[in-house]
Amino acid sequence: MKSLTLSVALASLLLLAGCATTPQKPRTFNQLGHFETYPLNNQIYRISFKADPDMSYGTAEEITLVKAAQTTIQNGFRYFKVMDDPSNQTQKPPRQAVVYSSPNYYPYGYYRRYPGFWPDPFYDSPRVVNIDPVEVSYSIECYKDQKTASQDAFDATLILQSLGKKYGLSPSGEVLLPQPVNTQPTGSSNNKN
Repeated sequence: MKSLTLSVALASLLLLAGCATTPQKPRTFNQLGHFETYPLNNQIYRISFKADPDMSYGTAEEITLVKAAQTTIQNGFRYFKVMDDPSNQTQKPPRQAVVYSSPNYYPYGYYRRYPGFWPDPFYDSPRVVNIDPVEVSYSIECYKDQKTASQDAFDATLILQSLGKKYGLSPSGEVLLPQPVNTQPTGSSNNKN
């Protein structure tokens, strides 16, 4: 009887440990954050991206660049240039703060006298958290060929070939992974996948 109880306890412990270490399902490109694409005229588009709180500003900029390349290709262009407008000049990385764990309720000496005391190794370990949401916006001007584009224009096909694979996009800008059904109501924005 005692071995049966022990084996049931061990099995339940292994089951719980297995559930705790199950990796997350990978997110698709559109699940990385909230994208908005606005056509300003037949050649200029406004791309904006609001990221999840746990994403770094550099990663958000890279994802916005990939979205700009995808928008360029899907609208029949090949090259795009990020325009120098006031919104890009004022964009700064989000503010961050250092947060410490909450203190113990009892004095430190109280726990040291208890024979089963084991100090928490993560107590008082600082964590860096973002205060502001990570938002990146670009206005891009699209061109069909290199002759009409300026020398500092990005090649959208090259970006999708190099960075697109990392985010599950094909060189043509199509999503390689199946996308979930969008349940958000459509507003005035043009959300292209």
